[in-house]
Amino acid sequence: METENSKHHNHMSGGVYPPSFCRWRMLLAVMAVTQLSVLLMGVGALREFSLLWLGFTSLYAQVLAIVTALGVCIGRAWLGRLSARGAWLGSWFTAIVVALALSYFAGVVGTVLGVGPGRQNFAVFIWQSVLSVALVGAALLRYLFIRAQWRAQVLAQSEARVQALQARIRPHFLFNSLNTIASLIPEEPLNAERAIEDLADLFRGSMRRADSLIGLSEELDLARRYLHMEQRRLGERLKVGWQVSELPEGASVLPLTLQPLLENAVTHGIQPRADGGEVRVYGRAEKDNIVITISNPLAPGKRAAGGHGMALANIRERLELAFGPNASLITHQDDQQFFAILSLPYVKSNHS
Repeated sequence: METENSKHHNHMSGGVYPPSFCRWRMLLAVMAVTQLSVLLMGVGALREFSLLWLGFTSLYAQVLAIVTALGVCIGRAWLGRLSARGAWLGSWFTAIVVALALSYFAGVVGTVLGVGPGRQNFAVFIWQSVLSVALVGAALLRYLFIRAQWRAQVLAQSEARVQALQARIRPHFLFNSLNTIASLIPEEPLNAERAIEDLADLFRGSMRRADSLIGLSEELDLARRYLHMEQRRLGERLKVGWQVSELPEGASVLPLTLQPLLENAVTHGIQPRADGGEVRVYGRAEKDNIVITISNPLAPGKRAAGGHGMALANIRERLELAFGPNASLITHQDDQQFFAILSLPYVKSNHS
């Protein structure tokens, strides 16, 4: 079976796979659509509509919907081996087969107990059940397909904007870093060698997919390497304070969420100041979230640090696509300091 990352790669290359029906939110959505369909059926057949009919029909329809969704969930291992189109058609076909088996079983048991459709209406009962699942399932899967296609397109556009931002950042950062390394080689060859290693790791990290999660410890390590490079360039003008011991081990984050914030802090907060300043990074756990705050002094004579907007907008969009309303990036400033407050849900890392 394909992994989530490989499926997401198929999303980006044109193949959009159906979502998992194993999640409780999807089951709730299926139940809501089913109940709405039952109510619409009742409105269309006013002569037969009654509370008794509504109760029995809703109960049977919900059981049919839940079992069908679970059938598609169980078949996910098989569906994951198909192409994107085959996975959507396979999900619909699986739902029909499960509905056929369950309605046949329910018809037999009901007939034996004397509460079923009876022998005369047995075939009609099964036909109506299967047809209902086929029609509602087709409508639901069509909606999910359009939604998944839209989400994949938005994510592709977001990743393209992130890559464009990185492409704009890399040249001047690379130029400054190479100049720093060149100045270190004659007098501090070991420091120059470490700078080259840091630069290689930074660029290796920047090649990661913008939507895949990495370990928080790895992201913090890349952030430290970036600040080491800037400290070699700015010298004593750049001071860094780290207070991240309270962050939980094994958490996951999106790659390159801290580095752009630190680059803004250095470029727009430290570099314009003749005496430099301190960039502070402090993190903590809050219930099911992790919160990381980055602060830097404001440039002289400026109320706001210009240039933050593009990086912040890209990070916010990536957070929205990855975590929805559970993540946020808030900025705040007073007369002296600019703050970027990053809040993320605690997701267990597979890299720990």
